[in-house]
Amino acid sequence: MSTRRIALLLAAVAMLFTVATPAQGAGAMVTSGRFTTLPGGADLGYTIEGHAVMVRTPAGGGATRVMVSVQGLDPETTYPAHVHNLPCSATPPGGSHYQHEVGGAVDAVNEIWPAITTNADGVGRGKASHGHWARDDARSVVIHYPPDTSIRLACVDLT
Repeated sequence: MSTRRIALLLAAVAMLFTVATPAQGAGAMVTSGRFTTLPGGADLGYTIEGHAVMVRTPAGGGATRVMVSVQGLDPETTYPAHVHNLPCSATPPGGSHYQHEVGGAVDAVNEIWPAITTNADGVGRGKASHGHWARDDARSVVIHYPPDTSIRLACVDLT
């Protein structure tokens, strides 16, 4: 098993223990999935692997946490990543950004932005926490290309 795969596996296990354990028995809703490299990513030479987890908890009026763990990105780079409102099979993949207040501000408060920062090996993690219960239309996470955010590199369906 490669060093990248081991690092990714360890990060995933740590992430699941950190997030899923407190939610047990609290009426939490957990959705997750594995990333698929999109045509935009493949055209740029990326092969992206990893997963994302969304944990919605009802306590205190609701909260949502999203954790992302990936490999196959450029080293020491920050990638924009956003929760989107459609599945990866949509055109464009993931549809539009999920918004807590639809039509509201395009920012990290109204949207869910688990930006990904990579290490020297191109392995990255990102997370975002919000004080609201994300609706069912929080369907996927899309990783965008930093120099041109219109290019979608990878997508994961949260099922």
